[in-house]
Amino acid sequence: MRVTPLDIIQKQFTAGRRGYDSDEVRAFLEEIRESMEELLKDNQRLRETVQRRDQEIEDLRGSESDIKETLMLARRLSDDLHRNARREADVIVGEARLEAERILQAAADERRNVQEEVIALRTSRIRLVAEVRSVIEAHARLLTEMTGEGPAGS
Repeated sequence: MRVTPLDIIQKQFTAGRRGYDSDEVRAFLEEIRESMEELLKDNQRLRETVQRRDQEIEDLRGSESDIKETLMLARRLSDDLHRNARREADVIVGEARLEAERILQAAADERRNVQEEVIALRTSRIRLVAEVRSVIEAHARLLTEMTGEGPAGS
């Protein structure tokens, strides 16, 4: 059975032959009532504080859950960005390699063309030198014949 401060103040005692001094009992019961009222008020205040704290804890747990979800999302986004950056870098490197191969092939083709031109120019030079020599020799014979020098005019 729960005793309230009102129960304490309303309690009546029967006096025996050598009973207690009723004024002392009443004064003591009044002190108990006041103490009990104070304790009950403190208890109620503490219950309200606990209830507020429980609500704050529940709110913080909700916030914690939101923060965890946000962090997980940020981690996934970071991982996705990293993977995409890696893929993009691989594509860029692949394209650069293809371009380098194309440039090297073009340089090799150009070198081959220049070598072919050098060969053609050397051949043309040899032919031209031979033709010029042939013309010079023909003119020298003609000159020799015209001047009467040499085997034909002797």
